[in-house]
Amino acid sequence: MAAKNSLNGCDYLMLGFDHELRRRGFAGNSCQIILELAAPISPDALCRRLDTLLAAYPILRARPGGLLWPKWNAPRKSDPVPEIRTHRHDAELRQRLFNEPITSNHGEQMRFDLVERDGGKMDVIFTWSHALMDARSAEYFVALVGREDLPMPDANAKPPARPRLPLRERMKLAWKNIHQLDEFCKAAPRSLGARRPEAPGVVRHRVEKFDAAETERIRAHATKFCGPFGAAQFHSAVGVVELHQLHQRLAFPSASYVLPIPVALRPKGRVDPLFSNQIIMLMIQFLPAHLASVADAVAEQRRQTEQGMRSGLLDSGVMLAELFRFLPLPLYIAMVKQGLRGEICSLFYGDTSAVNPAVTTFLGVPIEDFVHIASITPSPGVGMVFYYFRGLLRVTVEHSSQALTDEEAAEFSARLRARLLDP
Repeated sequence: MAAKNSLNGCDYLMLGFDHELRRRGFAGNSCQIILELAAPISPDALCRRLDTLLAAYPILRARPGGLLWPKWNAPRKSDPVPEIRTHRHDAELRQRLFNEPITSNHGEQMRFDLVERDGGKMDVIFTWSHALMDARSAEYFVALVGREDLPMPDANAKPPARPRLPLRERMKLAWKNIHQLDEFCKAAPRSLGARRPEAPGVVRHRVEKFDAAETERIRAHATKFCGPFGAAQFHSAVGVVELHQLHQRLAFPSASYVLPIPVALRPKGRVDPLFSNQIIMLMIQFLPAHLASVADAVAEQRRQTEQGMRSGLLDSGVMLAELFRFLPLPLYIAMVKQGLRGEICSLFYGDTSAVNPAVTTFLGVPIEDFVHIASITPSPGVGMVFYYFRGLLRVTVEHSSQALTDEEAAEFSARLRARLLDP
C-alpha cells in the first residue's frame, strides 16, 4: 500500500498546516461535514459499513511518514479504527467536537459523532484529517459511507500523470511562485492572527444560510458582476472587501490582503484518487485601493487571475509544492511563511460549489441539511467556506479565538451576509 500512496505536494502542505496548528496549541488541521438527518441511524449499521470500507481502503487507518519520500504508511494491527461516538445535543457541542484533536500521526484519520437532537432527529458529524483528502473527496466518501448502491472507486487509482521535466526546468518553474511572493512583500500583508495571543487556541464557526429567494438574489449579483459562471469569483470578492472593512473597524490596517483561490486539479466529474488533495492555490494580492467596492475587487481579481494563467502560475505552484514536500515539516512551514514575512495569507477561503448530488440519504435516512467546516491556521485566523446544498447557498464563517472575539466574528459574519445580498 505504501508504495501506491505517496503524499502529493498539497497533501504535504495540509500536513504542514497540521504541524503548525498543533505547535501553536490548536487541535490540528482537521475538517468536518455535518449531516442533519430526519431520523436517527443505528451506530451498529454505521460500524458495519465502515468495516467494509476499511477492508477496501487500508489508507483509512494509515499514518503519514517516510523520511525521503513522504507517503502513507500501512496501518499496524494496533492502530485505531475510526471511532463512532454518541452524544446528546447541547448548544456548544459542535464547537467542542471541532476542537478535539485527531491523532493522525497514530493512524486515526477520521471519526464519526452521532448527536441526538430533539424531535427524534440526529446529526452525523464526520471529522477527518485534511492531509488525507480535500473537501470534494470527503463529500464523495460521506456519500459512499451512507449509500451502499454507489460504486466503490478503484483504491489504486492515480491522477493523470503530469509531464516529467528535468530538475533544472522544475526549479525554474517553481521560482515563478517564489518571485510572486517576493513581489507581494513590497506591500506586505498583515493578518489578524496576532491580535489576541493570550486567548485559548480554538477555532469557532457560524453558518449563514440563505433561502431560495436570497440564493437567487445572490446568483443574480454574481452574474451581473462576474458573468454566468462567476459565482466563486463574486463570493471571494465580497469576502475580501469585508475583510478590509473588518481591518478598518478594528484599527488593524494592512498594506495588502493576499487571498489564496483554490483551483481544482482533479479532472471534472472525477473523484479518483479519492483519498488525496487535488487542489492548488492561485495567490491574489489586493491593495486597499482595489477594495473600494465589489466591482473594483472583481476587476482586480480577474486581471491577476488572467495574468497568472498566462504566465503558468498554476503549474509553478504545483511544482513548488512537489519540490517542498521532501523538506522536514518545521522547515517547510517556515519557508512557506517566510515568503510573506511570517504570514501564510490574509483569509482562508474555500468554495466547493454544489455539494455532491449523491449526498441525499445516509444509511436510508433523508439528509435535511449539510454543513462544511474547515480548519484555519493561527495566521490569518479568519476564513470562510461557500457551498450550495440542494441549490441553497451556505457560508461557514470561521475565526480563531486569538484573532477575533465571538462578538467581532458575529458582526463580520452579519456584514458578509448583508453584502452578499446587497453588494
